[in-house]
Amino acid sequence: MHVDTFPGLDRMLENLPVDVVFGHLGYVRTEKGTAAAGFQALLRLLRGGRAWVKFTGPYRISSRTLPYADTDEFAHMLLATAPDRIVWGTDWPHVMTRWTIPMPNDGALADLLLDWIPDPALRNRVLADNPAALYGWK
Repeated sequence: MHVDTFPGLDRMLENLPVDVVFGHLGYVRTEKGTAAAGFQALLRLLRGGRAWVKFTGPYRISSRTLPYADTDEFAHMLLATAPDRIVWGTDWPHVMTRWTIPMPNDGALADLLLDWIPDPALRNRVLADNPAALYGWK
């Protein structure tokens, strides 16, 4: 779901008995900006500990090409809001790209982590500790 199409997302989901996981940095087209009501609702869900966000598929929300610099603000805001609720993934095998854009290079996508999460300890949390908590591996 594209969170920007649900400005009351946090109120819609607040009483669910389970956490909700959103892919693609919340799935808000970058040209709508971080002030989009749905993105703000997602931030409220994160603050309340009711949501997780996957840092996946930046090409799905970006209007630019690699390195999808217009996604940086989204990643930084999500991470600043709830560093314990962010996980990462490649979005491989990129099934939605087949007809819309060239297949992304997964190594280049992994390199985005250095821009989004420059702190090595925090990057380890996103890559190891947070997924362990989300999937119950701890």
